[in-house]
Amino acid sequence: MIRKNLLSIVRPRPSDTGGLVYAGGIERDGMILGGKARSPATGETYEIKDGYLDLLKSRTGADSLANLTNFLPGAGRGYEPLWRVHSLSLLTGEPFPNERELEIIKRLIRPARGGRYLDLGCSAGLYTRSLSNNLDSGVAVGIDISPSMLREAARRARGIGTNPSFVRANAKNLPFFDASFAGAVCGGSLNEFGDPARVLRETCRVLEPGGRLATMGILRAGTPRGRRLQRILSTGGIRFFDPDELESLLDHAGFEPDPLQAYGPVFFSGSTRRG
Repeated sequence: MIRKNLLSIVRPRPSDTGGLVYAGGIERDGMILGGKARSPATGETYEIKDGYLDLLKSRTGADSLANLTNFLPGAGRGYEPLWRVHSLSLLTGEPFPNERELEIIKRLIRPARGGRYLDLGCSAGLYTRSLSNNLDSGVAVGIDISPSMLREAARRARGIGTNPSFVRANAKNLPFFDASFAGAVCGGSLNEFGDPARVLRETCRVLEPGGRLATMGILRAGTPRGRRLQRILSTGGIRFFDPDELESLLDHAGFEPDPLQAYGPVFFSGSTRRG
């Protein structure tokens, strides 16, 4: 599902000078539940189905084995109940329910109730749903490359009566015009992006000057045992950051980073797009 009025900010190709237009389907209360959108620039059409606008079509968009695991059968349904609700408690060694995590992200992103916000690598939509619940006339947009995750994200959003929009797209080439969003969030996906520097530059491009970025991720381990485990995980394409490296990535992308918040290996980062 996607808000009909969002199509105007969607540009599937960087060369596109105009957004998508609605090409027919099923609508309800300003949301497109199913149908097609068309690019006036190229004439190409894109399906809106299973709860999301699909801009990748037959392309996976995957950079690594870690990305491809999200395409496995059942990956979307199992992600939150089997891993996401326990992940930060396991990683930090202290009680860290999703509610605590979402409150930290909310403080970092400072959502304006009428703003437009982007969730990068949204998986099953935990951050997207939370943002959507904190908005009034604004809108939350979740993007991911995995159809399984996006179907589950849309299902969970419907289950709590909230209406974020979901787009199948690659964060390395964000399909939106410049300065389209007031802020962006990223929950763990920065560790999985094949080119995090490029993703951060793209994020900076689509944010308004002064827009906020709130990120949760995993730092490089400080113990021998942790470093050994991370070396194994890195063979699948997952990377881990030193605090100085993360600050440098944000700075070079065009952000002014806040002081990092760390809970063991888990970090929360807030930053502001420079004007």
